[in-house]
Amino acid sequence: MRLARVGLIVPFLLLVVPAWAQQATQALPQPVSDPQAVAVVQAAITALGGATAIGQAQSWTFQAQTQGPHSNGNIDYVISTDTDTGKRAGPNGTMRAAPPIHSHFVPALVGAILLKESQDPTLTIQFGGTSTTDSNPVTTIVFNFTIGPRFPAQIWTFDAANLPTMVDFRTPATIGARVSFPFAVLLSDYRQVSGVIYPFQIMAVVPGKPPQVISVQNITPSATAATNEFNGSGGDLR
Repeated sequence: MRLARVGLIVPFLLLVVPAWAQQATQALPQPVSDPQAVAVVQAAITALGGATAIGQAQSWTFQAQTQGPHSNGNIDYVISTDTDTGKRAGPNGTMRAAPPIHSHFVPALVGAILLKESQDPTLTIQFGGTSTTDSNPVTTIVFNFTIGPRFPAQIWTFDAANLPTMVDFRTPATIGARVSFPFAVLLSDYRQVSGVIYPFQIMAVVPGKPPQVISVQNITPSATAATNEFNGSGGDLR
């Protein structure tokens, strides 16, 4: 008789336990963005030229001087929103998509990055507080994952004019087939080009090595997405 009762109870538990688990999962609060943080990000997008102007360009041609462990010299460089990373041969000889290109020039497109991250449903925006850097007031904003890893994806610092002065790319930003290096970068010398504000001085903090510095001389945006090409002399790495 006891075995018969157990035989009746076990199938009942197999049906009920998943229901309990489902109810517990549904009861967990979903992460939401902090309105104060969202307001700071929107103010920064406006300061950088506004969403409409930022979204018009599909490729950018840079003339720059670089100095650091990955690139040195006068460089012509192109970034595009084209997502084709190219092909590479696999171990068995079959062709497959190449990995994204790590690029030191991606942070130059802070407006496009910030606009994209602000619209990403896998991220929330949290207020990190205010402080001072070199006696100047700054505001910190943190992008967190809504699911998965419980660590910041990116940490952004803005000055009093709502322009990004530092970005810690703990998770790289993506522009087309290129991604930023997982380093903190310092941004300065903002200038307007075709209605959008770009940093003309970029310094990446490379762990264990001298910083990689990019001094931009000219930026030419285009409404057409150019084909991606690996640029080793510009510091590209796979």
